[in-house]
This record gives sequence, structure tokens and C-alpha cells, in this order.
Amino acid sequence: MSQRKRPAAAKDPPEVIELFQVIASMRSVAHGFDGVILRSVAMKYANQNDFFSGVGAAKTGGRWNRVGLQAIYASLDVITATKEAYQNFVAFGFSLTSIRPRVTAGASVSLGKVLDVSDKNVCFDLGFTLQELIEEDWRSIQSGGDESWTQAIGRGCHACGLEGLIVPSAQHEAGKNIVIFPGNLAKSSKIHLLAADQLPSITP
Repeated sequence: MSQRKRPAAAKDPPEVIELFQVIASMRSVAHGFDGVILRSVAMKYANQNDFFSGVGAAKTGGRWNRVGLQAIYASLDVITATKEAYQNFVAFGFSLTSIRPRVTAGASVSLGKVLDVSDKNVCFDLGFTLQELIEEDWRSIQSGGDESWTQAIGRGCHACGLEGLIVPSAQHEAGKNIVIFPGNLAKSSKIHLLAADQLPSITP
């Protein structure tokens, strides 16, 4: 990963402020996204209200969002979605008896402003390579009380009003994921859960 000082969670150093300025200047290359996205969740989130809420990511943090920032993680194809869903199972060598049920569902999505971080040219402008973003150990960095560079990129995209970003999958070399910030969705944007009537409805 880059030898630059990692961004501290409490106060943004100059290099993070500079990164945010670069991201803000890239709003002009952000584009719309229309398509079907796929997501696999644990049973406790397998209901109409929580499936595409982003609440879980806000609680735990993720590669592209730090704790407290609501974000919806999904994939653009079923193989990537499956590999992302079971990444911990594979990485930590859990036994078959430890596997737990999950539910996979799709959503029809229409967004207005999405930055494609999986584009090498976009990565270059941000000051990173795709490999650096994929290989960053964001969990260890977060555990140490810092914000990872990928989390900083996500926060910068959210701060300048982008609705989401397309990102390379760290679990499937040919795959791509999408990270959506529900708090930034325009009135014209939508996330429509497919076959929603087959999931239980939970009233908040």
C-alpha cells in the first residue's frame, strides 16, 4: 500500500483533505447506473426493510465505509456476490458445521451519480492502483483505530454527494461490486427489491 500516512479517524490530515478535493473534482466523470445488483445477507437481515438498508455496514464498517456511514454493498454478478458473501468462511477456514443460512436477492437499481473506482484511470487520478485498493487490510487498520484509504475514498464520495461507487472485488478478480450511500439518493433514484413479497416484512 502507499507509504503515505494513513488517515486518522479523528482528524483529517492534509493528504486526506487533498484526496477529498480530487474526488469532488471528479463529479463530472461520475455517471448514472441502471441495472440489477445482487446481495447475500445473513438471516437477520433477510427481510424487506433490512435487505438493502446499509444498516449492517454502518454498525461494523466495511472496505469502503467506516463505522457510522450507512452503505449498501452489492455485486454486479452472482459469482462475485457468492464469493463476497462467504469470504470470511473461506479466509478463516471455518468448518462446514459452522456455515449458517444466507439469503441472496436482487434489486433493480437506477442511480444518477456513481464514480467508477474500478476504472484504472479513475484510480490513477485518486493516487492509487487497483491492486493497492484490493490488497489494503482495512480490517486491521480499522481495528487499530484508523481509517483505511478505501474507507477514506468512500467517505469522500459520500461527502461530495455521490450516490455510490463501482469498486473492484477483492474476492473475485473479474468481479465488480457497487457501494451505495442511501442517504445520498436523489428523488429520481431507486432501489427496487425484486420478488420482495417472498421475504418477510418487518415494521420498524
